[in-house]
Amino acid sequence: MIFLRIKKNKKELFFRKRIIFVLIFLIFLFFLSRAFSGKIYRSYKTVFPTYTNYRKNLEVVGFNILDEKVYSAGDDGISLFNASEGQKVPVGFEIASINLMNDTSGLKDELIKVNAALNYKLNSSNNSENSISDFNVEKLQNDLKQNKFSSAIADINDIDLNSKDNISISELTELMKFTQEELAEKKQQLLLSISKSNIEYTSDFSGIVSYKIDGLESYYTIDNLEKINYAYLQKYNKVTKFESRSQVKKGDKLFKLINNLSYYLALKIEDNKKIDKFKVGDTLSLKFNFETLKGKIIKIEKENNKSVIILSMSDMFNSIYSDRINNFKIILVDKKCFEIPKSAIVKRNNLFGVYVQEIHGLVRFIPIIVISPTQDYSYVSKGDKNGYITIGDKSYRTISINDAIIVNPKQIDESQILN
Repeated sequence: MIFLRIKKNKKELFFRKRIIFVLIFLIFLFFLSRAFSGKIYRSYKTVFPTYTNYRKNLEVVGFNILDEKVYSAGDDGISLFNASEGQKVPVGFEIASINLMNDTSGLKDELIKVNAALNYKLNSSNNSENSISDFNVEKLQNDLKQNKFSSAIADINDIDLNSKDNISISELTELMKFTQEELAEKKQQLLLSISKSNIEYTSDFSGIVSYKIDGLESYYTIDNLEKINYAYLQKYNKVTKFESRSQVKKGDKLFKLINNLSYYLALKIEDNKKIDKFKVGDTLSLKFNFETLKGKIIKIEKENNKSVIILSMSDMFNSIYSDRINNFKIILVDKKCFEIPKSAIVKRNNLFGVYVQEIHGLVRFIPIIVISPTQDYSYVSKGDKNGYITIGDKSYRTISINDAIIVNPKQIDESQILN
């Protein structure tokens, strides 16, 4: 009896040991599997979204439409320019003059004698001579301040004239018969005749001086805005090269003056579909070299599948005025977004999205809206200010800058996905 009881106790002890062993073995397997799962989790390659700008541009050719006036030589002669390319000048500024090369030496000799006779008549003393000289110097200073260079030259001649005192009374016999008033009038007539040997060109309005005359000034005017369409731009697109010369002939172009406060651009569009979203009154952003400028659409002229957009402009004039035709980029899209690897994007429950790494090897599916894919990357929406996107009639929280996105979602097991 005692023997049977001992035997039974041994069997129970053995059975208990086996149970304990099995439990220990199962616990070992559990931790082993967790460790194995941890290895898979740690092998995920992840990246954070890159915060960037997505831009979509349309390359176009633009034609400057300017409020400008071309000045031409009124006669043959030698030109003198007083303004540089791109210089801003006020109204009345003497931009250029032409010396007609007339021989005025005889007139100048007669003027010297008339002036001397007038001084004798006035019984001019040293004090009066100084007074006249002071007056002429003051007039010269004023003309120089006002950029009246031709008048300044006349003032210098007048000062020089009044300084001459080597005329004897015997040379003035005939002139002394005239009264003071007659001599003064004769002096003014001679000065006027001498001054006519120069033609002055002053600015009719405040603007920018340019010597880059292209031969298209008469076509691209504000008065011709209604005529400008695609065919018009195709027809008048040949510029001529202009070189300013010192020796000019009557009718030669000298320079042009441009109103720099406002101007227009005519953009030539090769495919109407690319600009379907734009309408008159919209503000259009352009890229020119490294600068961005904006203009208001005042006209869209469509012709078959081509079109022309006319923009009213006010900024960046100095950057583009010198060349009639320039290359621009219309900014079609410019928005803040995220850039992520294209390989990370999957489709789940009819939604495009990515898997974001959570704790303990688990992942979460987050919906996204793809703005534009490229070969290796995709631009996706960053959502509203709270990070939400709208798909259909539902709102979803999308990815943030701090989400670790799994690059290769094929490694993920369905059991590891939280949602």
